Amino acid sequence: MGELLCLVFLIGTLVPDFLWIARDHTPWPWDQAWYGEVSVNLWFNLTRSMSNWLHTMLAGIDMKPPGVVWLGQFFVPLGSVFGSVENALLFSVVLAQAVTLYLVFRIGRSLAPNSYAVPALGVVLASAGQLFVGLSHQFFVEPLQALAVAWTVLAVIRCKEWSAPRIVLHVAGSLIVGLLAKATTPLYCLFPFLYIGLVLLRKPLFRGWQSEWRNTSMRVLAFSVCIAGPLTAAWYAVNLKAVWRHIREASSGEIALQYGTHASVTNKLVVWLKLLDRSFLSPYLGWAVVIVIAAGLASRIGRAGARAIPPVGVVTAVLSALQSALLLLVFSMNDAVDSRYMYAMYVFLATILMWACAPITSRAVLATVFAICALQFITVHRIALGAAGTAAEQGEWLGRPHEDRGRYHEMERIVAMTSTRPGYNIVGVEEPWLNANTASFFAAKRGLDTGVRSYYTSLGYAEKNTATAVRRVEDFNIMFYITLDERHQTIPPNFVNIVSLPLLKHISEDPKFQQVPFATANGVLIFQHK
Repeated sequence: MGELLCLVFLIGTLVPDFLWIARDHTPWPWDQAWYGEVSVNLWFNLTRSMSNWLHTMLAGIDMKPPGVVWLGQFFVPLGSVFGSVENALLFSVVLAQAVTLYLVFRIGRSLAPNSYAVPALGVVLASAGQLFVGLSHQFFVEPLQALAVAWTVLAVIRCKEWSAPRIVLHVAGSLIVGLLAKATTPLYCLFPFLYIGLVLLRKPLFRGWQSEWRNTSMRVLAFSVCIAGPLTAAWYAVNLKAVWRHIREASSGEIALQYGTHASVTNKLVVWLKLLDRSFLSPYLGWAVVIVIAAGLASRIGRAGARAIPPVGVVTAVLSALQSALLLLVFSMNDAVDSRYMYAMYVFLATILMWACAPITSRAVLATVFAICALQFITVHRIALGAAGTAAEQGEWLGRPHEDRGRYHEMERIVAMTSTRPGYNIVGVEEPWLNANTASFFAAKRGLDTGVRSYYTSLGYAEKNTATAVRRVEDFNIMFYITLDERHQTIPPNFVNIVSLPLLKHISEDPKFQQVPFATANGVLIFQHK
């Protein structure tokens, strides 16, 4: 009964996210729109052509692992149920978070076998962080990565009692999910994998396969690994060069500096520690951490009243702490700064806190910690839903729902006008709501009903040379050129819009293009190639 109540509580922690998603009508920007487009393309091809589907599975997305779109394709047809394809795809994100929270709950049950309060605390602490709440509303890959990390931590706790075949299957499953989420996931699980490997070396590798095969869940896991493993390997074989280039460019160098700073490791470590506090602990959970650590140490000193704690709990807590320190060090050695990179660390933080809570027998202490966690949970969700003001230390991903449908409907009308036949169009600006990725996503959704698919591209990522951008317009032999008038463009231009205004002037004066009437509240201009 206690476990059932905890699971109901777990599901309840995600209800505010569904409210946020239902109220938001933001046209998805860049990466999210790209993931959405490929998800739709996969479902479109799956229902029409298996050969095209397999090609899209392997080549539909290149420099970023495809886990979120491989999963997302099966949620596309639920768009009619959830009100939009976007809502259906975000449901897949919330579902991944729910599975991760369940794994956190199982980790807590293993660390404190005689307590339901400790795993419940772990769940609410994990789900109350600003970054967890913020990314519940975004179609990103990090929730899938956190699932792989939680799976690996659970394997650390259970590996000594598991047979070698079970260890192999669980580690293979978590590794596949991790690699499909982000290519860097093995770094997030380095110390846990090393520990599991040492345990595995001491077990007879070929003993126990028959008994495990009689277990239905193990058969399902083995079948899944045998299907997903080769597909994952094939995707990396096709796209490894692009993935490696993206990792280099996203971590250090000219592009990365647009999203971060170049500084000493010490200075960057300070930046990342502040981000960690803002993402997971602010505004109130820092107090919960202090109380838990103090009470846990007191209980361990006076062990007479403490609960029996499995010895593996110490190993798991130490590995979680070491892994967190390694990640912060690696982050500090790179130029890019984005709190999303540390998203999966909430699993390690929750594990450490549950281990610290495990020996505490005082109900008053546990109730106090739970109350602080619940206060943070309520506060963060009130901020996210617009029921409260901003926090003093608010994360960049914790935003309110955009309830105005104006830009969303305008994007639909732009695509309806320009996606009339196969061919290419260019979006000559890079704004969060109006860019080539967003237009392509809307065109893919429209193609589900019409069967017609036009394609949209940009003037080139962060293009600086006007002549090069002009050649791109000519080379693509476009049907339509979509941009914003001068009043609605970013002035001075940011690094991705340097050639946007010069190209607007060029297209306006080019006799091969004519402006077509388009009613707009956002300064949209559409030019048709004669």
